[in-house]
Amino acid sequence: MYKLYFRQAWQLMERNRFFSTVYIIGTGLAISMVMVMAVVYHIRTANIAPEVHRDRMCYLNGLSYVQSNMSRSSYSYGLRTIKECIYPMTTPEAVAIKVDPLPLRYIIGDSYARLQGGDISPKVNLMATDDGFWQIFRYRFLAGKPFDKAAVSSSLSRVVVNEKTARMLFGKTDVVNETILLNDVEYSVCGVVADVSAVTPDAYADVWVPYSSLPALSELSSIEQRASIGPFSVCILLRNPGDMKAFRDEWQRQIKQYNTMLVDGQLEGTEPLLYFQNMLYSLFMQDWKKTFFMLLIILLLFLLVPALNLSGLNTFHIHDRIPELGVRRAFGARKGTLLMQLLTENLLLMLPGGFAGLLFSYLLVWLLRGLLLGSFVTMMLSGGTMDMSLSLPMLINMQVFGYAFMICLVLNLLSSIVPAFRALQVSITDALTNTAN
Repeated sequence: MYKLYFRQAWQLMERNRFFSTVYIIGTGLAISMVMVMAVVYHIRTANIAPEVHRDRMCYLNGLSYVQSNMSRSSYSYGLRTIKECIYPMTTPEAVAIKVDPLPLRYIIGDSYARLQGGDISPKVNLMATDDGFWQIFRYRFLAGKPFDKAAVSSSLSRVVVNEKTARMLFGKTDVVNETILLNDVEYSVCGVVADVSAVTPDAYADVWVPYSSLPALSELSSIEQRASIGPFSVCILLRNPGDMKAFRDEWQRQIKQYNTMLVDGQLEGTEPLLYFQNMLYSLFMQDWKKTFFMLLIILLLFLLVPALNLSGLNTFHIHDRIPELGVRRAFGARKGTLLMQLLTENLLLMLPGGFAGLLFSYLLVWLLRGLLLGSFVTMMLSGGTMDMSLSLPMLINMQVFGYAFMICLVLNLLSSIVPAFRALQVSITDALTNTAN
């Protein structure tokens, strides 16, 4: 039966080429806009190396220190809070702390790497982190290995560099145990990793060092407030997403216990967020639920507006088929069967537009990747010259194709079910009368 529908849909396309062309173009443009959102959402939320645990990631975004005089200071996490509050937690599978390249730039200035006596001194994106970072994020090491807990505890000058930096400085990647100067401080290379795209912002950098090797970060201030809040971001790997409530409860207990040791003020932590919640929050720096609701409205508008236009085309097209429908009903065809045929034929007509829209959406995402997949942070870093490369697995996968088919199905129902239903409400007599005329 569906083969018959396909044959009839093809014959209709051949017979009404202008209608078919306009319909396919309209469908393609509508679907491409929605698919851009779907592809961007997939790239931002799927488990993509090195961020291979996004489905189990949890984030602590900010911290406020409220002094006894009620003045408030908001920032990220300080080392004292991390060591006394976060590291001892038992709910997470792993914990990582880091200072991303942009805030680190404000603390220590621009970072440059060079060889002793070398002529070139490229500017690099430097990230300071701990050994837990390498347990959460999965990098592909071309040589060597990451620095370990002993290197962090002993404040050793160890460094992991990406392939681009290694080739720029040494002309090769097998450079383990070689030394480089980072801001004129000697570091020993312990590992070289494949270049990372900036579309994975939590893991992106050119150079990674132990946070303890940077005096500006490792020296705890004697001032209670500055010891409690600081520049560190906290990444939590849950054992499974269902542990979020247990983690939230333990986090609240830790904060409450920590506050009993403070003299001049109290800490107030923000609500922990799962990865996709944190992604929505970071888009506009507001409540992730409001952002989700706003994006949902935009998605509905992208579907509803073209659906109304396509519905007008379908009304005109199906009106011409009322005589045919009347004849078939006179020979015993049921309304449900005819409705299913019209919807199926319309869906088959829509699929070429959906495929064209999907291809166009890939082109748009690739051309506008800096705008769509970047952020304020990535734009600030190196004036938009960061590596925003996209691999084929990021773009082409069954989940995205599933998005495309579902959008075709929804758009098909929105644009064709009302005209088809109205056409089938015409009485057989009126339909046959139109045939005679």
